[in-house]
Amino acid sequence: MKHELRIMNKLEIRNWKLKIFLVVLFSLILNLKSPTVANAQSVDLGIYPPVIQIQATTPSNVSAPFYIQNFSDSSVDLSISLTPFTAAPAENGTVSFLDNLNSFPDPSLLQKIQVEDDNNPIQTITLAPKQKRNLNLIVQIPQNQTKGDYYISLIFTSGGQTSVKTNSSQALAGIVSNILLSIGPLGETKGYIADFSAPAFVAKGPLPFTVRVENTSDHYITPKGDIVITNMFGQNVGKINLLRVNILSNTTRRIPDSVQSGGPDSKDYQTIKAIVDNNQYPVAVWPEKLLVGPYTATLTIALSDSGPLFKKSIIFFAFPTEYLIAILATICMIIFIIFRVRQKISQ
Repeated sequence: MKHELRIMNKLEIRNWKLKIFLVVLFSLILNLKSPTVANAQSVDLGIYPPVIQIQATTPSNVSAPFYIQNFSDSSVDLSISLTPFTAAPAENGTVSFLDNLNSFPDPSLLQKIQVEDDNNPIQTITLAPKQKRNLNLIVQIPQNQTKGDYYISLIFTSGGQTSVKTNSSQALAGIVSNILLSIGPLGETKGYIADFSAPAFVAKGPLPFTVRVENTSDHYITPKGDIVITNMFGQNVGKINLLRVNILSNTTRRIPDSVQSGGPDSKDYQTIKAIVDNNQYPVAVWPEKLLVGPYTATLTIALSDSGPLFKKSIIFFAFPTEYLIAILATICMIIFIIFRVRQKISQ
């Protein structure tokens, strides 16, 4: 009897331990799944231009005007910082901040860049509700400054932060304007079309084109180009204007069409947006929906206003699926009729 009681006590102890463990585990799971509530002040900022392009020679003292605006209904205190960046691997125009300045051409250049408000250098700024403030970016370039490209993000952050851990143009608590600084004289503009392709066969449009351009220059470039589509008779039936984008030195970038940057009021915007959303990378879209027969698409692109100019053509074939089914059904019907007629004749 005593032995049975001891067994029951041990079982009860184990059951209690198990219950306590389950309660603690359940509480931890609830805490992990429960959303964390953070009381943060909403920040709605704008900056223009979003990209500051500067081409200079040594020595020089460059001033680039820009403005920052507070769209919110409350004032905001902002800290100003500079962080070098490089192109992200995605080839879509996003950037990656450099954690290690060893890969930056000259870290001392950051000390020669400052923001001025009414000719007064500032490191912080307070914007009243709906206030727009005109500022100047000052870059002091000494005689012995190393020639080349310097890519730097000008970052405005709130909440006492001095940097942001994001690669987007607008952070949660701040905003960024990217500086493309070329100290020349600039070298020769060089590069090539790394890829120009489209599906070889489509049943219908819209049709996406992949355009990748590689910049092998020692400075950034802003190519200009278009895609012209001709039908089997050599007639021009479509044209896609490519968006002018900045391609950093020794990097590759995918170039979309210019309609995508025009917003919802642009012609064919919704059609193009639908097909762009289904692609992992930026594409240039021909919005034509009814396509029949072979087509030739010719890409023409100039790496700069003075060249060099490149051209590349590809061929694709389009035929509506419903037409193909109808033709195959007709062929099958004709074959069946011929077979039956020959059977009757042979009888």
